[in-house]
Amino acid sequence: MTREQIAVTFGVLPWAAAVHLVVTLGLTLYVIPPDSGLLPRLWPILAGVIGLVGMGVGLAIRFDLIAPTYRMSYAFLIVEFAVVGILYSSLALVLYPILDDSGDLILTAASASITGAGAVATAMLRIVGLTWVLSNLVILGVAFWLQPGPEFERILIGLIVYGAALIGGTIVVSGNLESRYRAELRAASERSVVQMLLEDFEGNAGDFVWETDQKGKFNRIPTRLASEAGLDSAELQGTAWQDLFMELGTLRIPGGIDALMELQQARQTKTAFVDVLVPVRVHGEIRWWQVSGRPRPGRAPDEFVWRGVGSDITEVKRQSDEIVRMGRVDALTGMPNRHSFWTELERLLRDPHTHDSRLGLAMLDLDNFKSVNDTLGHTVGDAVLREVADRLSEAGGMSQLFARLGGDEFAILFTDGGDSSRMRALLARYIETLHEPITVAGTRLEIGCSIGYYLPDELPSSADEMMGAADLALFAAKESGRGAVREYRDSMKSVADRRARLLEDLGNTVAEKDLELELLPRIDVVSREIVAVEVHVVWHNVRLGAVTSAEFMSVADDTGLAYSLGTTVFKLACAAAAQLPDHVRVAVAVSTRQLESEAFIEAIGDSLRRSDARAGQFELQLDESSAITDQSRAALHAIAEMGVSLTVDEFGAGFSSLASLSGLPFTRVRIERSISGAAPGGRPILEALVDLVDALGMEVVVSGVDSEEQLKAVAAAGVRTVQGRAAGEVMSVQAVALATAGRRG
Repeated sequence: MTREQIAVTFGVLPWAAAVHLVVTLGLTLYVIPPDSGLLPRLWPILAGVIGLVGMGVGLAIRFDLIAPTYRMSYAFLIVEFAVVGILYSSLALVLYPILDDSGDLILTAASASITGAGAVATAMLRIVGLTWVLSNLVILGVAFWLQPGPEFERILIGLIVYGAALIGGTIVVSGNLESRYRAELRAASERSVVQMLLEDFEGNAGDFVWETDQKGKFNRIPTRLASEAGLDSAELQGTAWQDLFMELGTLRIPGGIDALMELQQARQTKTAFVDVLVPVRVHGEIRWWQVSGRPRPGRAPDEFVWRGVGSDITEVKRQSDEIVRMGRVDALTGMPNRHSFWTELERLLRDPHTHDSRLGLAMLDLDNFKSVNDTLGHTVGDAVLREVADRLSEAGGMSQLFARLGGDEFAILFTDGGDSSRMRALLARYIETLHEPITVAGTRLEIGCSIGYYLPDELPSSADEMMGAADLALFAAKESGRGAVREYRDSMKSVADRRARLLEDLGNTVAEKDLELELLPRIDVVSREIVAVEVHVVWHNVRLGAVTSAEFMSVADDTGLAYSLGTTVFKLACAAAAQLPDHVRVAVAVSTRQLESEAFIEAIGDSLRRSDARAGQFELQLDESSAITDQSRAALHAIAEMGVSLTVDEFGAGFSSLASLSGLPFTRVRIERSISGAAPGGRPILEALVDLVDALGMEVVVSGVDSEEQLKAVAAAGVRTVQGRAAGEVMSVQAVALATAGRRG
């Protein structure tokens, strides 16, 4: 710290030397007599030289013209002030004997003043100050002691008191100055440490600290912030924050104007702002700063400053935007997902401009996707969904918005659907484009789709209402067969209501007494005798009337009630089989959900044991997609080991593949009516299928044979068993028993 004190003292030295020269001139002119002898005449010259030396050295050191060492500087100051003190006090030794009373008074007053003023000038360094005071007072005391007369004795006593006061004052003042200077040095050191820590913090983190005055001009520009922005932090000192953000292009970036207005509003109202997101352009890249700040009192009572922190949260912002995007976009296809589609539909319904155009909504569901997923795996299924999404986008127009709602269900929003015929024509393009086979991993797949659409005359009040109507139309399209397009009708709401009531009643359990068994016969094409019957069940519902098994089992399968109802139906089938001849097979339809229930297999065995029916009398019919999962495959083998035969039902209606049947214990394949051979050109297809099925050791059953002509056609193709109006209408158990009575046993 002494080095800093010496530096401060040298800073004062030129001014002290200038005062010394003025005092020397005054003493020479007004105190020293012209005829006082040699020493008084040399005194001004010596004093002037010493004063000029002190001024020169002080100025040279201040302007870095010389750089003396610590010891040399310290020694120079002590010698300088000691010589000057001796010089002033020695003048008293010479002049007191020759001056009159007024001269003595002037010299005494001047000497006391010079001594006191010098003590103030040298107070920064205690040793120098004491050297100055003592060099003056000791020689002055000697001068007073040597003068005759009592007045000088009294002056000597006053000088001693004055000297003691000066010495004490010098010690106290120098001590106070040292303490204050030490405090300032500590504060400066602490500020330096804080600054160093801040710069280190800013250099290794995305955060920075800033400060502006009440006019918005920066008192502190973070070095890291400025360097990353390609700006000079020194030049930015005193720059207004608006100018900085204009320099960084904030006004030209979306969201920038709003951010700056929020900052300006906070400054005008003198309220704190927190986490304001400000976009900036740095080296051509948009980055995001999150800024917080609050006003703080300044030095003056009516003055304040703004201090705060900022963070470069660009990466966090990008991750957040990506999360939001992922929340709005289907990750597999890149299409909007259900939520974002619903949001956009809601926006359009509330937009008054939408009323000028006709809004239409279509729901699209892939026909055979479940079979693809189950047989070839989800990897292939995902590839199919991506291909479907690409085809839809290519076939669509600018006025259409596509979305994947989930699974294999897609939505198409038409902002200008036109009339119903135009809408149907537009949707026919999607039917056509998805009818084309899709090749994935070397496998050629025929998918197809069903579409339901809603084209309201007046816009609904909500997106849910519109999507619900289109969903009902899709359900109707799927029920009517593959590749169908259906428009929403009010009657579909009645069907949905009926389905909802049916679901409610199914949840309240179905009494066995309310179920009536009906049998649809199958005949041998040669003998025309009944060889099998297919079980149909009618549920006599109090609210809904007669409900077919196809209707209520479809609902039960979707809601997890298929097991209990299926078990009840099989018990009724066992009771019916006990009344029929052994050669008449009883066919019962089952679903995948029933097969995947471990208790269902046990229920079949239990029902067979409790009845007089034989396992060989029974035939379980399964959709071709039912025998896919490992669990259902195991169930098929367990059923076959009981002696129950298995039939692939509605072959050709789904993802048809005879190869998929190999290794499974099926004994029959029932072919749907579309490839029964009755249609023109259908006979070669039927004959080929019969040959393939025979080669696999299975029997072909053809459904939908309604006329004698069709019966002869399928017989010519090699089919032995048929079902349809040509084989007979639905019969009761008693009627079948009567018709087959001659063959009983």
